[in-house]
Amino acid sequence: MSEKIKTLLFTVAVTALFTLLVSGINAVLKDRIELNRSVARQRVILGLFGLLNQPVADSEISALFAEQTEPVKFAGDEAFECYRRRNSNDEIFVFAFSGQGFWDNIIGFIAVDAKSLQIKGIEFTKHGETPGLGGRISEPEFKSRFKDRSFAAKRSDGLYMRMVAEGSATRGDEVDGITGATGTSSAVEKIVNRSLAHFVSLQQEGNSK
Repeated sequence: MSEKIKTLLFTVAVTALFTLLVSGINAVLKDRIELNRSVARQRVILGLFGLLNQPVADSEISALFAEQTEPVKFAGDEAFECYRRRNSNDEIFVFAFSGQGFWDNIIGFIAVDAKSLQIKGIEFTKHGETPGLGGRISEPEFKSRFKDRSFAAKRSDGLYMRMVAEGSATRGDEVDGITGATGTSSAVEKIVNRSLAHFVSLQQEGNSK
């Protein structure tokens, strides 16, 4: 057998071995990966409900989530991912949103008070926006701009909430955008407004359970 054939067979054997190893590792870790993703989502939702004021270990998150929250299903859209506090008289809801950003999908959760019709918090769990520009949507300072913003009624421009030039927000339904990231600011505006409109529509139908 020539050296070239031996080398080829060795390369094929090594490649096959590593492929099997990687596939085996992925199969073994699949459940762990899914669990980690679930815990991360639950942690975000609990945080938006204000239930993580003290450090909580990952191993305790799922139990706390089951104890403190419950899913809300709307007859008009049962696939809509929405939660409320279990055994609570408040009107705080946390629901998922997603939409096209400037570069990639922007995904996250938003907390609203259905009684006062105000945004209580927002978290962006996945995006591909430019670091230092559109990527600033992940920064606490930017997310805090949404707190207590009103969506009580549509504006004259048909929106519930308008992103304006950074530092120029003066109304309760305005949020400062990000300088140098007009595309991301516009995308967030569209995504949040679409999500709020959908939630309001489902609430008005009054068929939650």
